[in-house]
Amino acid sequence: MIGTLGSVEFEVSEDNIKTFQDLNFSHQANFTEHKIINSKGLLEFTGLNASSCSLKIILDINRGIIPAKELDTLHDIFNNHEAVAFILGGKVQGLDLWVITSLSENFAIIGPNGEIFRVEVNLSLKEYLQ
Repeated sequence: MIGTLGSVEFEVSEDNIKTFQDLNFSHQANFTEHKIINSKGLLEFTGLNASSCSLKIILDINRGIIPAKELDTLHDIFNNHEAVAFILGGKVQGLDLWVITSLSENFAIIGPNGEIFRVEVNLSLKEYLQ
C-alpha cells in the first residue's frame, strides 16, 4: 500500500490501481517586521501557518476500482468536514490530521448509461491541528 487519506487507500496490486499524482506540499512561516528609523527593519518569527497540500487522484474503472464509490467516499469526507490522517509510505504527513478544503472533479469518461468510467479528482488539503 502506498498510503491512505482517511478511509481512502492508495495502492497498486494485481487487482487494482488507485494512485495519485502531482502531490505538492506548501509550508509558510509568519514574521512581523519591527521598523527602525534610518535602518532596515528587524524580523521576528511569530509562528507557522498550517501546512497545505494538493494532489490529483485518478479513479478509473479499467484499473479495477469503482470510480463512483470512491468519489462518494471523498465527498463524504469533504461534506462532513472530517479531519483524517494522511499517511504515505507508513509515515504520517504533517503534525496531525488533514481536512479537504477543495474538491474538483473532471469526468474524463462517462459510459453509455451515465456510469463513471474515469474521473480525475483534484484535492486541496489543509493541516488540521487539534
